[in-house]
Amino acid sequence: MATPVPPEPADSGPLGRATAALNTLGTFWIVALMLLIVSDIAMRNIANAPIAGVPEMVSFSIVGIVFLQLAHALRSGALTRSDILLTALERRAPGVRRWLLALFHLTGALILAIALWRFWPSFLAAWTFPQRNFMGSPGVFTLPRWPLFLLMSIGMAATVLQFLAFAVSALRGGRA
Repeated sequence: MATPVPPEPADSGPLGRATAALNTLGTFWIVALMLLIVSDIAMRNIANAPIAGVPEMVSFSIVGIVFLQLAHALRSGALTRSDILLTALERRAPGVRRWLLALFHLTGALILAIALWRFWPSFLAAWTFPQRNFMGSPGVFTLPRWPLFLLMSIGMAATVLQFLAFAVSALRGGRA
């Protein structure tokens, strides 16, 4: 089974650098999250004093990390897809394969663009009224939702752009 190959090196062009930067930010966030969890466990066991808000920060972080790394996962060919038909078409009908890939990527861009368009009002509401848009337990630990919603919006927008770049590449005969 053929492995999907990006149309160009993952670090080329502004979109490649942007997706790599978002992925790097997500990776550093994972390391920081691991240190936070280890610190919380240590504080629980050594001093019987857990760090307040760790469960909230972990749930916040998981969602943020996924959206930060989504465009790079697409760009590097790490998103799961069945490519049995694409592999068969690669030898027998490369033109049909190109059009099918372009259709796949345009559909992905459309679906994610619709999700971003429907999600944007939630970000604006969280930004405009942060006192009513928080997660956690009042009086114990709370986080505003707008930073998470902003990261999700940025990740969705970057992924839409990556889908569109792959669609253009497929139509031009690249290996999207």
